Amino acid sequence: MPVALQIILSAVLSLPFTLMDAWTAAADARLDARLKAIRDAGDPVTMAELARLYPEPPKGQNAADFYKAAFQKMDELAELPANQQALLPIVGTAELPDPDLGLPPAMLAAIRDYLKANAEALELLRKAAALDACKFELDFTKGPGMLLPHLAKLRQAARLLALEAVERTESAKPDDAAQSLVADLRIGQAVAAEPILISSLVRIACDAIAVGQVERWASRAKPSDQALQRLQAQLAANAAPRVIERAMVGERCFGIDIYQNYVLQPKGPELMGALGMGDGPPAILLRAIPSAYFKSDMIGYLDIMNRYVDASRKPYPENFQLGDRLRVDIDQAIPKYYVVSRMILPALSRVFTTGQTHVARCETARVGLAVLRRRVKHGQLPKDLNALVPAYLDRVPLDPFDGKPLRYRKDADGFVVYTLGENGKDDAGDTERREGKQPDVGFRVRWPKAMF
Repeated sequence: MPVALQIILSAVLSLPFTLMDAWTAAADARLDARLKAIRDAGDPVTMAELARLYPEPPKGQNAADFYKAAFQKMDELAELPANQQALLPIVGTAELPDPDLGLPPAMLAAIRDYLKANAEALELLRKAAALDACKFELDFTKGPGMLLPHLAKLRQAARLLALEAVERTESAKPDDAAQSLVADLRIGQAVAAEPILISSLVRIACDAIAVGQVERWASRAKPSDQALQRLQAQLAANAAPRVIERAMVGERCFGIDIYQNYVLQPKGPELMGALGMGDGPPAILLRAIPSAYFKSDMIGYLDIMNRYVDASRKPYPENFQLGDRLRVDIDQAIPKYYVVSRMILPALSRVFTTGQTHVARCETARVGLAVLRRRVKHGQLPKDLNALVPAYLDRVPLDPFDGKPLRYRKDADGFVVYTLGENGKDDAGDTERREGKQPDVGFRVRWPKAMF
């Protein structure tokens, strides 16, 4: 048994019954008050209440039906042989050349073969993207055991559409490539209504796949102003400055469910297994700990989660900045003897930073396309981003990391629209990822010299 639990067990078992009763009554009152406050604020507490936040689409208008049909078509294909994996970027192991370089002929041929094999799936993905509502079948009664197989499939579909955009760009079909990219960005929107943290993170990952290829398309293609506007509008929708709010509300419900169904009323060995204790004598001793202890643990969890939820609802970009400041060391935020909350909360430590990066990625891409639109009309890059207002932007968006207007630099190779990034420093628009980190987060256009 962990030393912390031994200390807890020894301490609580030595308490007089009168003190134990008083502790239990106080814990019950404090916990009931917190759960009531959540409901009074109009938020869900149970998984059943959370499920009601996931709206039912109008009949015949559920994009999930087309997505599931596309997933089935994708699954019907045999696994890629090693030689094809090595030639395919995005869906395989091959690396795309820099945006100012074309694709090797062998890579382009492999991409076309792969897209041909997935033609039916691609058509279904486009049909799904044309619908605004999407709801997958989820069993909220399972709580933390809920199955979410569609999330991995959506990432696979995002890669497939991104690959189609690459091929269309290289085939000098810029507006067709834009259609692929809009459909790709719509995949992230497919789970926007799911009040689940992992769904929000997959949504952000799908958007990152799409925006990466928007950057390549913007560098190599000569799209119409209409295509640029369509992508701008979709990027604005995907930016979703409060992308974390629904996830925080849902995560709090998942935490409450864990406490109520696996901690306060343990179901067999599940809790013991989660604590790495099995279901032997230590588990039996753990069950001897009064419920007041676990309720006190739960109260600490709710106090922190309530702060995360409140932060997620602040105006942009205050929501991200406050959430990031709340990312305190768990050792300081939660007493060491609260073992359950210390297991659950660390998973949230970087959620707000992930949200900041997501908004930065989408907003810089949207502004980058506005720069291209102005360049097409005037024949040169704007001096600064204020030149885009009001013809191409209502206003210059704010950097989610410091709240100041987005930054912009141009050079002989193109231009970059960027944010400070996680390090909080202006690295002059250096957006190259090294060892998994980016100095600045932004949208870099490097057009081939021969095309301009």
